[in-house]
Amino acid sequence: MDEITIKVPGPFAGVADLGLSARYPEQEPFRPLRDVPLWIEGPAEPMRRLEARLRLLATLVQAAHGWTHPVALSDEVVVMAFQDRSIVGARSGGDVRAVDYVTNLIRPVIFPFLQDCAQVARLRLTDRIEMSVRSADRPMAELTLRWDQIVPSNGEDLLCA
Repeated sequence: MDEITIKVPGPFAGVADLGLSARYPEQEPFRPLRDVPLWIEGPAEPMRRLEARLRLLATLVQAAHGWTHPVALSDEVVVMAFQDRSIVGARSGGDVRAVDYVTNLIRPVIFPFLQDCAQVARLRLTDRIEMSVRSADRPMAELTLRWDQIVPSNGEDLLCA
């Protein structure tokens, strides 16, 4: 798989100038999935609130995926990474659910990130979420989805206070 970048401008309600990018590194087929870094940028005050909520994702999400603890590079930039945990059980002698591995492989990281932000961190997503997908320097797809196409229930908290 070649390197792919997904950009999502303004996914959170009330803060249009806060966006994120996920960069999938080049990946050999049938290898354990590499971490997928997320780069989140926005105004300082909403980013401070978001960073606190992202710490919840790193500690509370117990699924076939997980999140690294967020790292603030500045008051306007935070990075963290999606981690495939579907094979962790295999390393410790437990069962591996192939469906979890395949789901983590084919589902864009943006979807579990926004789902966890709404359901775990209780953040309100904007009504319409735009995404652009690029492979190297060429565009692959432009999508616009309603929040309810991504997550069954939206959070109630706004990053803009």
